[in-house]
Amino acid sequence: MSFDDSIQQLRNEQLARQSDTECFISVKTLFEQLKQRYPDQSYNALCLLALKKYRNAEAQPSLYWFSDERWSDIPPVAFFQLLDKHGAPNMGAPDYYHDAEAALRAVSDDVMTTDKLAGCGFLRLEIADALGITLDTARLEVPVYVQDGAYLKAENHALKEEIEALKKRLAAPIDKAESYAAKREEFLIAVIASLYDKRRLASSKDLLPKAPELLRLVERKVPLFWPAEGCFPMSEEQCLKNLREAISLLDRDVTDLQQLRAQKRQIQKSRKIRST
Repeated sequence: MSFDDSIQQLRNEQLARQSDTECFISVKTLFEQLKQRYPDQSYNALCLLALKKYRNAEAQPSLYWFSDERWSDIPPVAFFQLLDKHGAPNMGAPDYYHDAEAALRAVSDDVMTTDKLAGCGFLRLEIADALGITLDTARLEVPVYVQDGAYLKAENHALKEEIEALKKRLAAPIDKAESYAAKREEFLIAVIASLYDKRRLASSKDLLPKAPELLRLVERKVPLFWPAEGCFPMSEEQCLKNLREAISLLDRDVTDLQQLRAQKRQIQKSRKIRST
């Protein structure tokens, strides 16, 4: 049995020791499941409907809080926390939702990744009955902020390694790149222009994709051509502009690539002069 299988077995045993009425679901997970089921609806719309269903329910479920690695109906703020360090009443608002409606209303206001929404919830069967929904299979509810720090450190380390590898790739010199890049570009432009020459057989005209379609074809191959970057080497707008210029090259009065490049340089110089 693999380590992952052993962990899953442990989770199943933990769930088996809990009765159905002891299985909880956080507010965050509840609305994530609703959003997955109704992706065309905003969190705000789901929140308003959930509030309406909750208020009209015959039995309104109580809110529970997650603290000390367990769910409890006792708010996380103890009595002594209601006093400041000098023993005077602490008038600051407690950093938790004090009742069910407050937690449900917050979904439309708070970011869904907030720790507060993961740290409060309901009995799974009670909230499902009140809202008239069917929830996914129960799983242990552990808020993000109580996860093992070792996992987050490992993930952070992996991301740093990925960033370093990408930096090295971008900084790596390409042999004779300056000497041959322009020539390679001119040759490929000539190939594209020749394929799209209107003087070719009319029967082949409809076989060639238009510039946006050609861009989409290349976009689907991005992971093959630029696996580290995961995107085009320039903006999508610039790629589309270059394709259109190459496709329509033989329809222009000037087809000399060297002359066209010189014209572009002159235009760029004029823009710089006007901007200064």
